[in-house]
Amino acid sequence: MARLHSALVPAALLAAALLYLGQQAFVAPRAPGLRTSDVRQLISLRANANSVSTGLTWPSPEAEAKLREVDGIKLYPTHAWSDDMMPILPASKNIGATPVIIGVAADSGCGKSTFLRRILGALGTEVSSGHTAIGDMMTVVCLDDYHTNDRAGRKATGLTALDARENDFALMGAQIEALKKGKAVYKPIYNHDSGFKDPPELLQPNKVMVFEGLHPIYDEKA
Repeated sequence: MARLHSALVPAALLAAALLYLGQQAFVAPRAPGLRTSDVRQLISLRANANSVSTGLTWPSPEAEAKLREVDGIKLYPTHAWSDDMMPILPASKNIGATPVIIGVAADSGCGKSTFLRRILGALGTEVSSGHTAIGDMMTVVCLDDYHTNDRAGRKATGLTALDARENDFALMGAQIEALKKGKAVYKPIYNHDSGFKDPPELLQPNKVMVFEGLHPIYDEKA
């Protein structure tokens, strides 16, 4: 019981700190020393200039013919995998502790990304350029990236992104578990600007991993 209590205390303190920073960020959108242009870049989600459609819809005979499996994980070709990509691989460095995993769930347009952008702004953290917001100690993953089909594919299936059948929970759960164990992953990318699935990006574990989207606590494994 004492060990469990000691593990819960840091997590509770971190959650309280994030809540406080979020409140402060909404009151004062810019942290001291950050320019307005810096704040706008904290959540990247930039369109890939070379974004193109895979032209595939799952399920379909064409997509099923290109399906491959690695260590029991199905790699749907609609995620635009290249042949050299692995869903899970060793991390480039040891972060020294089990990452804190936080899920932020809400409907589309509720302000999830805005809230987390301002959390990063309040922390004053350096954020690397690219699709996923990666700071010095915190990474924010958008779970829209795990949509199985792109916008055209969902039109073909007649299902919306809110439908569980349009989300790759098996891959999501396996990769969240891997990141928690300190491993790296090639994570899919859903490009909101083009509506396409861009090629996956290499994502390293971080001290705090935030997963925001429609279904962060929907699936038992994820």
